[in-house]
Amino acid sequence: MSDLLDDNGYPAEAALAALDRFQGSPRELVHYVSEMVREYGVFAVDDINDDWGRAAKRLTLVTGGWSGCEEVIGRLSDTMFHFLYWESSWRGGKHTYVVPADRWEAEALMGDPRL
Repeated sequence: MSDLLDDNGYPAEAALAALDRFQGSPRELVHYVSEMVREYGVFAVDDINDDWGRAAKRLTLVTGGWSGCEEVIGRLSDTMFHFLYWESSWRGGKHTYVVPADRWEAEALMGDPRL
């Protein structure tokens, strides 16, 4: 079991707290989140062109109703990453984010700005 998950396979509180305070690039945050949800969630990053024809990365995360994924999404929804890159959320736990390619490696506060 990794440090990101507890003995039952759920995201560890310390891992969720680190997400709240995440400092780094969108790529690093996406990797971090993927490690917490990879057992039970559906997770994909695709190269796309956004609505204006610019290169971008699209993150799609589907929770599948698993409460561990829902907890990660709940914490993610309070972050700068969500504020900057959220595109849509759908019934059934599908969440989509679009990050411009020129921001993918840019280091910044990605966590909760209130903390």
